[in-house]
Amino acid sequence: MHANQRTRTFIAVPIEPPRGLKKLMQKLEQLGSAVRPIPVDQMHITLKFLGPTELDDIMPISSILKTMRTEFPRMKLAFKGLGAFPRVERPNVIWAGISDASVLTEMAEFLERETEKLGYPRERKGFHPHLTLARVKAKPPQDLFEILRDRENAEWGEATVDTLKFYQSELKTERAHYHEMQTVKLAAR
Repeated sequence: MHANQRTRTFIAVPIEPPRGLKKLMQKLEQLGSAVRPIPVDQMHITLKFLGPTELDDIMPISSILKTMRTEFPRMKLAFKGLGAFPRVERPNVIWAGISDASVLTEMAEFLERETEKLGYPRERKGFHPHLTLARVKAKPPQDLFEILRDRENAEWGEATVDTLKFYQSELKTERAHYHEMQTVKLAAR
């Protein structure tokens, strides 16, 4: 296949951040241009990053998501903790943790198995569920380190996960733009 017959994709669960995280996001927005919060309407937890995806694989991947509709129930996620990648002393990504991510881990493993059959490699680092809150693009102000330290074990509230989305990601300018290619509602149980 030619390079122009591919698109960059990933599969995720969209998240409407709970009130506690929305308040934190307001604090992060006040830290200046070095800290770039993720727009609330783009918040998600990535289950599987596919990367360059053959256009011929779009329909088989869509079928995998439709199968997940009956395999996995709607759930509530409780957000707890605050951290940074690669580490708090040198943050590039600010994230909120998840108290019990066992169902998300099962979903990610299901996607690893099924997309591997289509030729997509398994994630080398494994699945580490988190909600990205902000990206750090320059030396952050000292206030960020205080927020990270003071809220390391904070409880942020819950969010309902009832949807899976298959996204196309376009790298334009400084931010990625996400386009929904498919939305699948999870079953209520």
